[in-house]
Amino acid sequence: MAPPQPPLASIPIPDDLLEEIFLRLPTPDALARASAACTSFRRVIKGCAFRRRFRGLHRPPLLGFMDAAGFHHAQAPHPSAPLAGALAPRAADFSFVPAVVSSCSYYVPPGVQDDGEGPRWRPRDVRGGRVLLDWISLHPRTVRICCYHEDDAEVSILMDVNELTPRDRPTWTERERCNAADFHLAVCDPLSSRYVLLPTIPEDLAAQPQDSLWEFEPVLAPNTSENGEEEPFKVICIAKYQTKLVLFVFPSTTMQWCMVESPVLPSLDQMSCFDCVRGRFYWTEPYTWSDHLMVLDTCTMRFSTVDLLTGYHQELRDLHHQNSYRGRPNSVVTGREGTLEMFSLVRENGYFALYHTSLQNNSQEWKLEKVISLPGQYHDYSISTVGAAEGFLFFQGAPKGIRIENVDCYSMEVKTYEITKVCTRMEQFLNRKRALPCFSFPPLLLEPTI
Repeated sequence: MAPPQPPLASIPIPDDLLEEIFLRLPTPDALARASAACTSFRRVIKGCAFRRRFRGLHRPPLLGFMDAAGFHHAQAPHPSAPLAGALAPRAADFSFVPAVVSSCSYYVPPGVQDDGEGPRWRPRDVRGGRVLLDWISLHPRTVRICCYHEDDAEVSILMDVNELTPRDRPTWTERERCNAADFHLAVCDPLSSRYVLLPTIPEDLAAQPQDSLWEFEPVLAPNTSENGEEEPFKVICIAKYQTKLVLFVFPSTTMQWCMVESPVLPSLDQMSCFDCVRGRFYWTEPYTWSDHLMVLDTCTMRFSTVDLLTGYHQELRDLHHQNSYRGRPNSVVTGREGTLEMFSLVRENGYFALYHTSLQNNSQEWKLEKVISLPGQYHDYSISTVGAAEGFLFFQGAPKGIRIENVDCYSMEVKTYEITKVCTRMEQFLNRKRALPCFSFPPLLLEPTI
């Protein structure tokens, strides 16, 4: 009887072939499981070049939402719930960023319960693993120029309309007319505990517009790299004056502020509602329809406009006005290449639906793509769109008749129209503070962004 043949030795798989296999895994979770299988797999996956390639080909998981109250992570059965729960303690912890010592006084508005935490950093924008922070007193600012009378003279000041009324004497600044130099900003990476404190905008630069500042909106410019490689960050502050629109720009490559005055007049009432699509910011009115979108190209720093009330949008505008619903009506989303796509929230007969419309590059008229009915438990009450990012549209809904309530947060996949509940959070539904969607890969695939 012949002796048994010895087992064939396994042929080692070359690293470059392993990379191609791992790049085709559908989710970061699947990649994490492969990394735990053996040391050779983990060595390939931990390589910087591979991690950049994987990030360039895959969308990061949605972890939840960030606002002034903290981080609201995705909850089961959402597929990102395990990762989001693990990262939650660090995602909105800004304690490693030094406090700002300034002339601001701690002020508690009448009728508002003091949370005992006092002035601290709060998020203004989240993008690419970085968080843009603003140092303010108690609540997120809706910045407006307001006036009060003192010694028979009118004094103007930039202040938070949620904190003070015009007849109250503001106490948090010594300057009679506040300008862009009063804002303290920082950029941080919470998962790596790294930060950069931005210098304040120089007084001489902030004074150049020589106009009354009505609104100040700081944002992070998007990463325009297509291969997953991290770029230096850039902060853009959109300053809306009474008769001018000015950009204060801070690139991390120079660590200096510069100013760009736009030839486009500030035609929208507010600049707080915007979406980022392919390196451009698109602004819409927060409560109603305007006749155009305002667009900022973050590469050229130039503003332009897009006609909004053409084609099917004229009918949508009429539907919105007929139902007198004061919610954010429009969000611009990432869709097909060469096409501008939008979702509009409409209430009819007490129920809510999203109308998907598109504008082709070679067309002048918006056309209807699809109507998507929203969950019926919010009949005849509040649903509000939150914004759009990474191929998702976000909206929230709350039950009827409760002032402070459990607000349900949803995402909708733009390509498939699949609606998924992300989490439930406690808040005042009519509080218009902006919820910032947060995306992140697992730490296995991350590198510090600062």
